[in-house]
Amino acid sequence: MTDEIARLIRLLDDDSTDVYEGARFSLMAIGPEVVAPLAAAVGSMESPVGQLCAIQVFDHFGDAAALPALIGLLGSEDETVRIWSMWSVAGLGDREALPALWAAHRRLRAAGEPPDSGEADALRSALTELGARQEVLPPLTASSQTTAGDRGRAWPSERLADVVNDLADHDQAVLGLRFWLVFRGRGASINHERLRRPLDVDRPWRQVVEDARETALIEVASVPPRPDLFATVEWIDRDDV
Repeated sequence: MTDEIARLIRLLDDDSTDVYEGARFSLMAIGPEVVAPLAAAVGSMESPVGQLCAIQVFDHFGDAAALPALIGLLGSEDETVRIWSMWSVAGLGDREALPALWAAHRRLRAAGEPPDSGEADALRSALTELGARQEVLPPLTASSQTTAGDRGRAWPSERLADVVNDLADHDQAVLGLRFWLVFRGRGASINHERLRRPLDVDRPWRQVVEDARETALIEVASVPPRPDLFATVEWIDRDDV
C-alpha cells in the first residue's frame, strides 16, 4: 500500500485533470494513513494544482499531522495555495499556525495589499477563527444576522442599510457586499452594481469609514430588497490596516 500511496501522490502533479482528480479521490478513499506521506511530499510538488489537491485531501481528514506542511505552504509563491492554506490551518484550530499567519500579515501590509483582496480576507478569517483577532460585531448587526442557505452568515436585504450604518457608527469600514438569492436552502450569487472605488486606508480612519459607508449604501440602494435575497458583508476595523 505504501508504494500505491506514493504513486498516487506523484499523480497529483500530473497535467491531466482526470489524472490528478482521480488520484485525489483515490487518496481520500484509502484513509488517513495517506496524510503523513502526503505532508512530506507536498512542499516539493512542482504544480500549484498538485498542492491544492493535497490541501483538499488534508481538509478531508482534518488530521493535525498536516499542520507543519500547511504552515509551509503559507509561504508559497502561488496566491491560491496561500489562501487555501490559511483556510485549512484555521479549520484545524491549532494556534501553532499563528506565528506564520502573523508573518503573512506583515508581508501583506508591507506590500500594500488592498484590504479587500482575497488573501487579506482569508488571513483575517483565519486569525479570527484561531482567536487572534476579535471581530467587532455591533448590536444591530449581530441581532440582524441569519443564514443564507448554504452560504452561511448573511443579512436580509431589507436590513442592509441599517447594518451598513450600524457598522460605520461603530467605526467599522464596510469593504464589500455580495448578494445571494436563496431557494430551497441553496444560495445563488446575483450581480449588482459595484462601484469598485478603491478604499484609501492611509487616510484618517474616520474618513475611511465614511467613504466605505457611502459606497456600500449606494450599492445597497441599487438592489431592491426581497424576502429571499440576502447579502454577505465584509468589514474591517482600524486595527486590521
